[in-house]
Amino acid sequence: METMTGRHRSNTERRLPNPLRGRTPDELEDDVRQFYERQRPKGLADVVEVEVLVKGALVAQDPKNLAELPHAEQKAIRFEHKAGFLQQTKDLKVTILTTACAAIIQGWQQSTINASSPGWKLEWGIENWNYIPGLIDAAPWISGSIIGTWLSDPLQEGRYGRRPALLLSAIVCAACVIGSARCESWQALLACRLILGIGIGAKASIAPVFAAEAAVDHLRGRLLMMWQVFDTFGIFVGFACVWVVDQNWRVLLGTAAIPALILLFLVFLCPESPRFLIRQGDYAGAFTSLRHLRGTDIQAARDLYYIHSQLQVETASLQGRSAHEWWKGELYQEEVRSKSFPQRVWALFVLPRNRRACLAAFLVMASQQLCGINVLSFYSSTLFGSLAHENGANVECETPNSPKCNNPLENTKVVWLNFGFGLANFLFTIPAYRFIDWRGRRLLLLISLGGMFFTLAAIAGFFRIQNDHVKIGLVAPFAIVIFTLFYGIGAGPVPFTFSAEVFPLAFREVGMSFSVMVNFLGLGLLVLFVPALTDAFGPHNGQSNLLFLFTGLNALAFILVFFLVPSGTARVSLEDMDAIFPCLASTASS
Repeated sequence: METMTGRHRSNTERRLPNPLRGRTPDELEDDVRQFYERQRPKGLADVVEVEVLVKGALVAQDPKNLAELPHAEQKAIRFEHKAGFLQQTKDLKVTILTTACAAIIQGWQQSTINASSPGWKLEWGIENWNYIPGLIDAAPWISGSIIGTWLSDPLQEGRYGRRPALLLSAIVCAACVIGSARCESWQALLACRLILGIGIGAKASIAPVFAAEAAVDHLRGRLLMMWQVFDTFGIFVGFACVWVVDQNWRVLLGTAAIPALILLFLVFLCPESPRFLIRQGDYAGAFTSLRHLRGTDIQAARDLYYIHSQLQVETASLQGRSAHEWWKGELYQEEVRSKSFPQRVWALFVLPRNRRACLAAFLVMASQQLCGINVLSFYSSTLFGSLAHENGANVECETPNSPKCNNPLENTKVVWLNFGFGLANFLFTIPAYRFIDWRGRRLLLLISLGGMFFTLAAIAGFFRIQNDHVKIGLVAPFAIVIFTLFYGIGAGPVPFTFSAEVFPLAFREVGMSFSVMVNFLGLGLLVLFVPALTDAFGPHNGQSNLLFLFTGLNALAFILVFFLVPSGTARVSLEDMDAIFPCLASTASS
């Protein structure tokens, strides 16, 4: 067991040894020239000169070795570690915004099905049914976990890649959302939402990986957490649309098509993932993509050869072979071509490196469902509605063709509470942008889970208060402000960020598919069974007992993350993750 001092090593010390440092400058130059000649028939010579690639490899070997570079290139390399998101290249910003738009789709449709549920339940006469409305709510997450997430790998195989797969997912999402707004029966709505889940599941497995592979190392956590920021933004906008459409449930459901249609255009504006192109053996395309993402030829050449070298060493390590002659060929591409989709899925659980990443990703993704946030997110209308109803506010909907609330909108407490919850969920995710690469993923998640444990316990206790005015006055600020604040700084942004970066490139698609499956399956089961659990707990303290249950699950998530999830992933390149996951969580730096 290491000492506490040993457990707090820097990320630099946690990296894999740079394989380029095992070569002399002359040997490295010879290696690069041989690599260049092997790739010449595939077009690498058409996009970069060999001298530029040699200079880039020498910088990758020793980042301080800049003396022989032109002043402009030296300035670009020195500035890149200080540059924020707004100082990144246009293509990187477009790529991140594209993946952010994919997140908006998820949050938007999540809140619109919540806000529109009284309308379609009443129109089809199922407002008193328990399981059918729950099944409709849960349908996308169930089909997404079982089918959609696992489609992401086949969609990206061969010549497709991240961008076309994301495009197909956006088409499915847009079509199904529009179809949902046109349904004439609950059976049709259920079918649309089941198909919608396939698009959502595939999209959620593709977009975070796409962002991780495009991002620069020192900003990767911040750029990846754009997924959660814009997911919560989508939730907020979905609730805000209640005002715009005057609670017409069909139009409200249809508004979720807006981000999907925008995504259809954005995917054509961003470059393909350079790591995916390297996986396919297209080094010329990878260099071009890196040139767009990084801004200069020398940075693109440096990253291209460093990624190539680390992938060859990673592959040799996964195969249990010596990596001392990695420079002689493309072992990684041979490994990728030799494994089918089922073999890659199987390798997730039989290779120790993958198995450790799977366990950590499983726990981090599951913690998001155990913490209780989605009980409030999906059932805020029910939870807040019970408070408003007890306090004399009529929140029922009556008009069959276009159900609307009887009371004026400004007097409807449920609408205001939903709006406040959505806004707080969005705003409180933003501070994590500052800390996720500074303090690390694991620490933020532990702080988040600890804070949510105490606030959720308080909210559960407040539901037992008999005085309705006091109850609303306490539940609203605790649920809308304090609980969502703790969620926003850790349990919200960390799971998708963490899962998108921890798997080796050869298994990244299936690894992310597994991670999102865990998250979506947990969410689907939660949405499906929470109403039944509330009823089983009794009519008087059902909501309180339900929230106490999730308080206990929150504590369980904290314990599992503390003991079994390693940290040290911040500011470490994707290829250096192998240095972290052979280590036990107990020896990981915090």
